[in-house]
Amino acid sequence: MFTLTLFCVVLNPEVNLSYPVAARDNVVETIHGVEVADPYRWLEQDVRESQEVRDWVTAENTLTRSYLDAIPILPTIKEKLTKAWNYEKQGLPFHRGNRWFQSRNSGLQNHSVIYTGDSPTTINDVLLDPNTFSEDGTKALSTYSPSPEGTYVVWGISDAGSDWATWYAKDLTTGKVLPEVMKDIKNASPSWLPDESGYYYSRYPNSNGEEHIETTDGAELWFHAIGTDQSEDQLVWFDSEHPDRFYGASVTKDGGWLVVHVKEGTSSNNALLIKSSQEEKLQWLVSDFEAEVSLVGGIGDQLWFKTDRDASNGKIISVDLSNNTPIWSGIIPEQQNILRGADLVGGDITCTWLEDAASKATVHNLQGKLLYEVAMPGIGTASGFSGTNKDTSVYWSYSSYNQPPSIYMLDLETESTSLFWKTDVPIDLSNIAVERAFVTSTDGERVPIFIVASKDTSLNNNNPVLQYGYGGFDIAILPGFSASRATWIEMGGVLVVTCIRGGSEYGRAWHEGGMLENKQQCFDDFIACSEWLIENKWTSPSKLAIQGGSNGGLLVGACMTQRPDLYGACLPAVGVLDMIRFPLFTVGWAWTSDYGDPQDAEMFKHLYGYSPYHNVQQNRCYPPTLITTGDTDDRVVPGHSFKFAAELQNAQDCDNPILIRIETRAGHGAGKPMHLRIDEVADVYAFLWRTIGTSTNRTIQ
Repeated sequence: MFTLTLFCVVLNPEVNLSYPVAARDNVVETIHGVEVADPYRWLEQDVRESQEVRDWVTAENTLTRSYLDAIPILPTIKEKLTKAWNYEKQGLPFHRGNRWFQSRNSGLQNHSVIYTGDSPTTINDVLLDPNTFSEDGTKALSTYSPSPEGTYVVWGISDAGSDWATWYAKDLTTGKVLPEVMKDIKNASPSWLPDESGYYYSRYPNSNGEEHIETTDGAELWFHAIGTDQSEDQLVWFDSEHPDRFYGASVTKDGGWLVVHVKEGTSSNNALLIKSSQEEKLQWLVSDFEAEVSLVGGIGDQLWFKTDRDASNGKIISVDLSNNTPIWSGIIPEQQNILRGADLVGGDITCTWLEDAASKATVHNLQGKLLYEVAMPGIGTASGFSGTNKDTSVYWSYSSYNQPPSIYMLDLETESTSLFWKTDVPIDLSNIAVERAFVTSTDGERVPIFIVASKDTSLNNNNPVLQYGYGGFDIAILPGFSASRATWIEMGGVLVVTCIRGGSEYGRAWHEGGMLENKQQCFDDFIACSEWLIENKWTSPSKLAIQGGSNGGLLVGACMTQRPDLYGACLPAVGVLDMIRFPLFTVGWAWTSDYGDPQDAEMFKHLYGYSPYHNVQQNRCYPPTLITTGDTDDRVVPGHSFKFAAELQNAQDCDNPILIRIETRAGHGAGKPMHLRIDEVADVYAFLWRTIGTSTNRTIQ
């Protein structure tokens, strides 16, 4: 037992905030007639190749550690988080043939372990243990894919948080690892043939996974025969005229058709290439990129797709390919709710929906008739509902901010749901309440927010509030359990999750309302939510912290440079912060579908107008800020965060700290080992305790 009372008084740590010297160069470019200064361009260099950048990173980390380690409550917070995270976690069980698979974590393992067995209740044999990949936990499982009958498994390993992965294969019948080693792979997964003879996958030409900050394009679709060397693979598709396209292959479960999803950048819109199992060459089924069209499943020559073509909220359509001319039909029309996902299972169509950013689920016959709705335990997020055409049951999970994940089984024949597994967490969640509210934004649109707080929280403008947002790339921010967030509530904090535009909470229109020339609306929505929290007495500017990662890091950077008066602390993580040069590194060019291209004069005006790095004003007081990034992030390169930190430190005209925490041998966040995640959250919460304090004399114990 340990206790430490958290006082509302906010004290400055006894650390001299003398920022490391960062050379400020006279780099100025004229872009579309505008002189654009970039004084810290040298910080774009890769830390593995520049001693100058390494020295700066070391100095910044030394300063940040001195500040954080001087916060007396840091060890207690870390111990509390460690206790909160120490509970068993399970993924959804699924089968391939008669073999079952599931991921599990006993509590504080750095990475979840993959188990296999003969039934959903006897999955006890270790198949893959990523905790053995490296001593420090920095090598992680990027993907794993059993073959359709469970004879083989292919898995990928990434190093130091990289998106690049190396794939391996194992024969589960003999237990032997196959000699093949697959390289040049990034953000891909295998798509097996039903006979298990091989799989389709995408890769990049001659990369060897060695790109650090260089651009990555030219994806190719290949077929790999299991048991052969990668050099013998067959090239299936490459478009030399469009090196910016990505390819994702899907084989229908009966093997009748190969469907290739073709995407340009990170846009949700895609085209489709198809070929039957009897054909040699792919042909276009959908050749434009005007809508999302994703495969749900296929039986024989009939395929079902989820699409938002002429249906902003989504619908299900089918195509009959038995004749030379495809015949399209509507199956499930657009609804008021947002169609999130669908699958063919047991001769039915399972669908998941969003209603004001919370899940619903339904089951339909193949003609689209609603058979029944699956009851949800509350306002939260459900996922799963996938299987094969022969299955008579499916597994699905549910969680919310105050409900840890539980796994349910839906019997498709009796239409009944039963509890399969329930998470037992070492946190008392009975005092945590969840409220869904709606904020009117600058243009009159209603923006949903979730407020998570202790039931005894008072509306007195004195609560430490952590406001989170993302707002981009058609990604919905949905309710879900987090041990670290529950710990924040136990510390006397309030969590507010915003569902601003740019995401998919309300379909295509919601996404388009926060992209390209409308990107500023994301920031306006988020700021409107902040003002609403203050007006409704949840908090005050000095007690309000904002947090977001990746595109959400851009959100935080834009809001803190536009409204520094509104916030008491800012936490931009692995953020996109230089909106003029982002296309020049790794896959940054792919984000132009959401952000726009700075080479376009009209889009340049929008991008330059909100680019956080370019909108830091000299001699201005910015809120206390803790920037976080990984030194080898090859998705959003750390140069974004490095430059933003240096510019803020140079401009800061008050005593508020501007700090950057740089994880070494770390990337964008995927695959980060448990102990590093706990360390990072503990540092963040200690920083918040120091800067925005707590509302009560609440005790951690």
